[in-house]
Amino acid sequence: MTRGATTDAGAMRIGVVADSHVGECLPSLPGGVAERLAGVDLILHAGDITDRAVLRRLEEIAPVAAVQGDHDKDAGIVLPECLVVVAGGRRIGLAHGRRTRAVELAAAAISLARSRPCLFGFDRALRRRFGRVDVIVHGHLHLPRCRVVGGVLFFSPGAVYAPEGDPGYGTGLGARAYLRFRARQRADMREPSVGLIEAGPDRIVATVLPLDPTRPSRVLGEM
Repeated sequence: MTRGATTDAGAMRIGVVADSHVGECLPSLPGGVAERLAGVDLILHAGDITDRAVLRRLEEIAPVAAVQGDHDKDAGIVLPECLVVVAGGRRIGLAHGRRTRAVELAAAAISLARSRPCLFGFDRALRRRFGRVDVIVHGHLHLPRCRVVGGVLFFSPGAVYAPEGDPGYGTGLGARAYLRFRARQRADMREPSVGLIEAGPDRIVATVLPLDPTRPSRVLGEM
């Protein structure tokens, strides 16, 4: 599916949100999201919305394009699994990023054992979902990341929801192992964040914006 976000060939500021988990894990969308995304031309949500109030709040800031995450169906949210958004003269693929259960479990087990993300061809799997695109935006990993592969910029803004700050996060073996894994990542990889893509005919810049206003933004990639 293709959704045209603008007819202007000039640069656009595109806010990126993923893994908000409102209603499931958070009572509401944190105020820092709106503050960080103020002034953007468009917002992309990469899934795990879990409450339609999130989309309504984001639409007060800018037009929104969103895809379904693996937690959204249980919340009664039905959205496309993939979108291609045209913005700033660029084609941007949008997907949550979940793969088959077998691949997810194997990747999670190895990531926990090695204390670093092991993604098992994650970018290749995402790339196969789209035709010609300049950028692929995803969520699901709850970690900010950006890399250029084959002329395509892959970007995750991190997550709005971070389990470290949730006293109600699961206490089972899997939850404890996941928290130990996250504790071994850099602090700036674990903090709640959103993203910004500046897309235009000359370049694309991807930046992570921590929700804590005292934390600096970080440019993760440029193409």
